[in-house]
Formats: sequence, C-alpha cells, structure tokens
Amino acid sequence: MTEKQPVKPKLVHSDKPKVRPEPGTLEFDAWLLKRAKERAAKHLTDEHDLGDHERGILAGGYDRLLMSDEELAEEEKAMDQAQQQERRKHLKSVDSE
Repeated sequence: MTEKQPVKPKLVHSDKPKVRPEPGTLEFDAWLLKRAKERAAKHLTDEHDLGDHERGILAGGYDRLLMSDEELAEEEKAMDQAQQQERRKHLKSVDSE
C-alpha cells in the first residue's frame, strides 16, 4: 500500500523579510523597475475603471506633472472658484433693489 503524502499548505503570511538588493546599486534599480512594471501592469488594465481624470488611480493626468509651481497654484485657485460656483448654483440671489 502506498500512502499519499499530505499536501503542505502554502503560507498566507511570512515573518521572513523579502530579500531585496541594497538601495543605490544597479541591482536595486533593476529590481525596482521590474517591481514597478509588475504593479503598473496589475493596476493599469482595462478591467479597472479609472473614471474621469479627477478621480481614480491617476488623478489629474500627466500634464500636471510637468507644470511649474506657479501654474499649479493658478490652476488650484481656478478649481476652488469653480467648486464654489458649483456649490452655489442652486441658490438664488435675493438682493434688494
């Protein structure tokens, strides 16, 4: 008779730290690039709906990354004004004449 070997369960969590190269080395840069590509492939697929450019994983779009601090400040000010107008659009003015 042959006895079946019991199936060894996989660990859900391991206390052993993951091995990664020392920061500042070429191996670390290659490891980091590989890890970033894997994570990007996981999150940036068609199955994930990012919604509009104001919400989701990539909020704001790529052009915001290239803006200067002055341009970002102007855009933030314009966005705040637009939000205030949007919040008040249901209100009517009751100015006395």
